[in-house]
Amino acid sequence: MVGIKGNRRTLYSKKVIIDAFLKLLQEKNLNKITVTDICKEADINRGTFYSHYNDPFDLMRNIEEELMEKMMSTINISGDESIKNILNDIFNLILENIELCKIIFNEKNGSHVLNTILKSAYVRTIEEQKKRFPNANETQLEYCFTYTTGGTIEIVRKWINDDMKLPAEEVIRILQTMYMI
Repeated sequence: MVGIKGNRRTLYSKKVIIDAFLKLLQEKNLNKITVTDICKEADINRGTFYSHYNDPFDLMRNIEEELMEKMMSTINISGDESIKNILNDIFNLILENIELCKIIFNEKNGSHVLNTILKSAYVRTIEEQKKRFPNANETQLEYCFTYTTGGTIEIVRKWINDDMKLPAEEVIRILQTMYMI
């Protein structure tokens, strides 16, 4: 039936909307994309779009949330709390969703996905930092976390924008070296 979540027609409509939207994001900034642009590109009517999303920003939020859910479940499934394994999980998911990640992690689209994922590792990271810096107070550890998180985000962004010329394993080694400073 139409309107039931998981219905083939609903899934198809969402897929063509997302595909059209991602194509448009390759050409222009999010704030320049209209519902009309998406509908023309997807060859659907406005009612179909509005039955699933409120506006292009809502669509972007949905896409980001879905990617975050995939990343979070991947990280949580591993059961291993080491930074290396968290980074491996994140990089593998990026590689599996490379076209989407190129758009989402692009500076002009202002995505917060990677920042949210890394902040989810806050407790684990702080615990590792406490072991490495036993004399550091909570404020110092928080500054260290902010520094490493910001650096990680920019390195991942650079890696994606450089078309992943370095193997993921090499970038992970670079990040691990940064974390040991």
